[in-house]
Amino acid sequence: LRAESMAPLINTLAIVFVVFSTVSVVLRLYTRRLCLNALWADDVLIALAQSLAIVCTVTTVLEVIWGLGRHTKFVEAVYATKQLKCLYANIMIYNAAQILTKISFLIQYRRLFPGPMIQKICRYLLGFIAAWGIIQEFIVGFSCTPLTTFSTSMVGKCIYTLPVWYLTSVMNIITDFMVFTIPVYPVVKLQMRMRQKMLLLALFGLGFFTCVISLIRLSTLHSGIDTTDPFWDNAPAAYWSVIELNCGIICACLPTLRPLIQKAIP
Repeated sequence: LRAESMAPLINTLAIVFVVFSTVSVVLRLYTRRLCLNALWADDVLIALAQSLAIVCTVTTVLEVIWGLGRHTKFVEAVYATKQLKCLYANIMIYNAAQILTKISFLIQYRRLFPGPMIQKICRYLLGFIAAWGIIQEFIVGFSCTPLTTFSTSMVGKCIYTLPVWYLTSVMNIITDFMVFTIPVYPVVKLQMRMRQKMLLLALFGLGFFTCVISLIRLSTLHSGIDTTDPFWDNAPAAYWSVIELNCGIICACLPTLRPLIQKAIP
């Protein structure tokens, strides 16, 4: 058991997916700036989300260095404390990146779909998601008090975090579904050939793929908390979180690359 490790799997998935998402964001910014000579707020927000995704990948790799993916009884106490600090930072950064990605989607929708109904829906949803983002950071941030509880020299108190993880994950899935549903109606109403309409629906519908990943991630949370081997059993939640976050960013970028594709393939 000592030699058994999921470290290579976690590191590979974390690095591969962050590379894919980074490339997609770079191509998006290239398309906006050089092909369209414009850079909008949603582009800036997705770039910020990508920056956080990169930091999230770094903290995930650090977690692996300090024991994640190995059996807990073989992880030294000093490393366990460092891993928990990284996990704490990782969750906070992950949540912030998710919120920025959703807001980027909504701002993009407001620019693309000028109809009053879509504008109103996006405006209300922007307010709700921004407010929820702040609330969830407070909930997660103060799940352990004082924050120095992660030091072995301090005595503190941590709540049972599984309900918190479930709450934030379910809210993430619900808000994802709400965001990705918005373009369906205005695209269906567009006056264009059915083939073009179906292509647009497919592009905007890519986001639903992240909902599937979110559901898979949700199914891993229980085993990561209610376990006697948390460093091993929390590994699936860690790599599915990285996959989910980066796939969301990729899905936000793919619809924006159409001008670049048309320029490359006339």
